Order: sequence, then C-alpha cells, then structure tokens
Amino acid sequence: MAASKPTPDAPDPEQNLQVKDPAHTAAGWFTGIGKYHLMVFLGCWLGGIFDGMDSTLMSVVMPTAIGELVGSSDKAVIGPIAAYVTSIFLVGWMLGGILFGIIGDKLGRVRSMVFSILLYAIFTGLAGLAHDWHQLALCRFLTGLGIGGELVSISTFLAEVWPNRSRAIAIGVLITSYQAGVFIAGSINTIFHDWRTAFWFGAMPALLVIFMRLAMRESDRWMEAKERSLQSNEKNAHFQALFKPRHTKSLLVGGLAFGGLLIGYWASLAWIPLWVQDLLHNSGTGNERGIATMYQGVGAMLGCGLAGVLSDWIGRRSTIMISAIGCFGASALLFLTNTTFSPAIYWESSLLGLFIGLIQAVMYIYLPELFPTLIRASGTGFCLNLGRFITAIAVFYVGDLLKLVTAHNLAQTWLGNAALSAYGVAAFLFSLAYLVAVGAALFGDETRGRPLQDE
Repeated sequence: MAASKPTPDAPDPEQNLQVKDPAHTAAGWFTGIGKYHLMVFLGCWLGGIFDGMDSTLMSVVMPTAIGELVGSSDKAVIGPIAAYVTSIFLVGWMLGGILFGIIGDKLGRVRSMVFSILLYAIFTGLAGLAHDWHQLALCRFLTGLGIGGELVSISTFLAEVWPNRSRAIAIGVLITSYQAGVFIAGSINTIFHDWRTAFWFGAMPALLVIFMRLAMRESDRWMEAKERSLQSNEKNAHFQALFKPRHTKSLLVGGLAFGGLLIGYWASLAWIPLWVQDLLHNSGTGNERGIATMYQGVGAMLGCGLAGVLSDWIGRRSTIMISAIGCFGASALLFLTNTTFSPAIYWESSLLGLFIGLIQAVMYIYLPELFPTLIRASGTGFCLNLGRFITAIAVFYVGDLLKLVTAHNLAQTWLGNAALSAYGVAAFLFSLAYLVAVGAALFGDETRGRPLQDE
C-alpha cells in the first residue's frame, strides 16, 4: 500500500507539521498541489462569486425595488419591509446551511453543491418577476436556502481536498470569491439601473452546475469515512455524534463567533445603501450606493486573502479577535463621523470591508478544523447558521430600531450629534455584536497546525 501513488486529494503526508514559522510555510505553499486541486479550487471559487453576488443584489437594489413594489419612497415605509425581506432571506440561508450540511455529509459534497447552486440561481432569476414584495420575499427565502448550502459545501470540500500545509491559505483565498461577488453586485447596480434586470443577470450560476458535475468527484476523505460508517452499520450515528458533549464547546464557540460577525455584517451590508441614500437626500448620480458596496467588496477581498497567512502566523483565535475588534472600530468610524455624503465614505467602507473579509475567511478556515470528517459539513453548517438564526431575528427588528432612534433622537441623546442618520446609528448599534465574536474566540480551541480530524 505504501508504494501506491497517492490520489490528488489524499491527505498531505506532512499533515502533522506544526505551522509556526510563516517563512517556512510560504516556502512550501505549493507542495503537493496538482491540476485537480486547481480545478476544484476554480469550481469552488466561481461558486463563491455567485454566492456573494446573488446574496448582495437585494441590498444594492433594495431602495428602488421595494419602493417600486409598494409605490412609496418614504423610508418609514421602505425600512420595515426591507428589514422583513432581509430577515426572511437570512432564515432561508440558515435553514439551507443546516439542511445542505446534512446532505453533504450523507450524499456527498459535490451533490450538495450542485443542488444548492441550482436552487439559488433559479430563484434569484424569478425574483425579477415579482409583482409585490411578498413574492420578492418568497424568492429571497428560497435563494437563501441555496446560498447557505453552497457556502458550507465549498469550504468543506476544499478543506478535505487541499494539502494540509497550505489549506488555510487556500480557504482564505477561496472566500475572496464571496467578496468578489459583493463587488460584482455593486457594479451590476451601476450598469443595470433596472432592478429586475439585475436579478435576471443573477440567474447565471445555473451554468456552473454543468462544469461542477463533469469535473469534480467526491473527496477521498468523505468516501473513506462513508465506507467506514457503512461497514460499522451506523448509518445515522455521525449526525447524532454532532450533539455529543465533546462537540458542544465547538458548536457554541463557532456559532457565537460567527453570529457576532453576521449581525454586525448584515447591519452594515444591508443598510449601507439606504444609509448612503439618506445622506444624499435623494441627490447624487444614483451610483453612489453601488460604488460604496464595491469599495467594501474590494476591501473584503484583501482581508480574505490575508486571513490564511495571518491565521497561520498568529493563530485562528487571535486572528478572529483582532479582526472583530477592527470591524467594530471601522463601523464606528464610518457611521458616527459622517453626517453628509463625501468620497471619504468609500474609503471607510473599504476599511470595514477589510476587517469583515478577514474575520469571515478565518471562520471558514477554523470551523472545518473543529469537526471530524463524517460530521464536518453538518458541524460547519450548524455553526455558520446558529448565528444566522440570531441575525435573522435581529435584522427583522431593524425597522423598529430605526423608529426608536428617530422617535427618541438617540443620535443626540446618546451620541451627541443630532445630524447623524438614523440608519447609521442603527447600524452602529448592531456593530456591538462584533464584540461577541471576541468573547467567543477567547474560549475556543486553537487549531493552527493541526491536521483535519478523520475520526
């Protein structure tokens, strides 16, 4: 057996290497990487781009789409409905992440990716045919199911296929794809001013399914673990094992850390376009919302690209804490120092994007390392979406928070500046959730340098 040629996605023979010296790591980044690894990376990266694009399109076109469907430009009318649509999307994302995590562990990573891509591509396109906001909300719910499932699938699949010594680097770069999608969503708004056309454009990911089915096979790690499970005649034991006491800590730490990120992230991503619109007082060229989103996407891509290097250097937990604190500070700078629109908002949005990308990518690096193969997708999906459930509830009340901020003039009474936008004050209050991620990371296990668990 020792003489047999290793398969392209076999575990790295140097998987027990403890990564401590970043220079040593950099020298061996490309060791063991073949054509199949690069093809898998490309397929997953393209899937991540469309995830980011289709999840962000609603945020970018929200003021015009909901305004047209309800026949009003009043933010007091649009705000609560926008909060509802965003919340129902996140509920779909949560359910999809959990459901497709289970599907990925039972039926395979590639099948899970294919099903989830078809789901979100079809219903993003159908959103462009909505005749009222209820139909739009339903399409966004079903889009969320697919997007939540695919993010779990691509991160789990790549973690199992890629050589151990450069796994963190590869996953960090992979998550740049989601932020590249955020950038594309912003650019779509500047090209297609009609929100329906923007959604129809978002149906393109369906074409990716053909490539993925023809080019990819299930990971050897999953196939071998599945075979062991069948031989032991314990078909459902792997899912039950997820809730055993030895995994409780990982589930709580992962869920709370990612939940803290998501609450702050969606408050900023979902509300920056409306906040920008409010600062402009319906003036400007109409492209400012999309450009601000594009700047945030560029900053986030840079943060994602740095996540693997930084987390291999100082550890996963330290990277999570530093980036979460950075998210909070950048949110305060963006939302509490601007009372009128200026180009500085673009650069401040990119700074916030940098820290958001950093923490987002390190979480996708960290979570698959916490669980063994047969519950890796389920565990990762549960952590990613436990926080998303809390986020969906929190975002649902953004409309009420806006009313509270306005009615009690919290910008003046709490922050001493009555000129601040109510959207900005609400987004800043939600950014306090980033500090939850800091607290959760303090109690997590450090996984830097460890091989993936198979048992």
